Amino acid sequence: MFSINLAIKFGSNEIIIYRKGFGIIAKEPAYLAVIEHDNKLKVKATGKEAEKMFLSKSSSVTVYEPIKNSEIINEKMAVILINEILKNVIPDKFLLTRLTALVAVPCALNQKQLTLLKRVLNEAGVTKAEFVQNSVCARTELDIDSHAHLMVVDIGKYITDISVLNEYNFDMGKMYFIGGEDMDKSITTFIADNHGLTVSDQTSEAIKNEVASLYERDFYKTEYIGIDDNDKFVKRDITANEVRLAVTNVYDKIINLIKENLNRLPKDIAKDIYTTGVLFVGGGSTIAGLYEYASKKLDVPVIVAENPADTVILGAGKLLNGNREFLKLSF
Repeated sequence: MFSINLAIKFGSNEIIIYRKGFGIIAKEPAYLAVIEHDNKLKVKATGKEAEKMFLSKSSSVTVYEPIKNSEIINEKMAVILINEILKNVIPDKFLLTRLTALVAVPCALNQKQLTLLKRVLNEAGVTKAEFVQNSVCARTELDIDSHAHLMVVDIGKYITDISVLNEYNFDMGKMYFIGGEDMDKSITTFIADNHGLTVSDQTSEAIKNEVASLYERDFYKTEYIGIDDNDKFVKRDITANEVRLAVTNVYDKIINLIKENLNRLPKDIAKDIYTTGVLFVGGGSTIAGLYEYASKKLDVPVIVAENPADTVILGAGKLLNGNREFLKLSF
């Protein structure tokens, strides 16, 4: 039987799939659009196309978000979604193949959640699934000294994962409900308070992705469309410096969480962190100026991954391709 080896990351709101020998083959928001009639389901769209239908509030389809914060919240729809994504990117999936997967997850998923995720993967056609924490994958991608402890801060859309580990031990891990969505809401509020316009969080997210920066006096700008008090559409410019003013409260909260966790560490481990540093990964770590901003706020070395959004899945791919031992989750 032909075997296909995958690494899969279930992020805050997306599914990323890496195939051994191919690299990243899928990166899709975790949305599923279906038409339901006479107790039968017909898949209309998955991923980005389903997300568009969700945002447009289309009445012709039902859109599910069955996986959120890496947790299965609708088992039936999660199976359909993963099966469809796999079918779209692996044409030979339903031939005589055996799918195995190394699955990267946040540190805080409990045994019940992991068991459900494993069952969903099995039902979607993954024959064997092993689990690893995101921070293990991130550390592997950067190939950091195996003996030294490292703090990994993974900022996603809905959650921020903070972990401490070396190659041999996982010392702490906590998940906090703060991330990119909070930044979007802060931008939405800033525009209402300072521009007198109403925009959706989706518009704010687009603004964030276009010009967000933590550099002071960054006046690069972008145009957006808002609605004024007379329900008229208005075009307005917003600068990177304004976006910085809107989102720094979120980054400051994350910085404070890092400090709190550093202060709780045993002295020997904390000593390592003050030498090795804090590694930032995840979509929320792509913002310009994060290195300089965090370096001013923290008394430890700061590392921002070269490709923060994909660091975890690339590290999982490296583990998939290698023969090295690594910390797996057992449950």
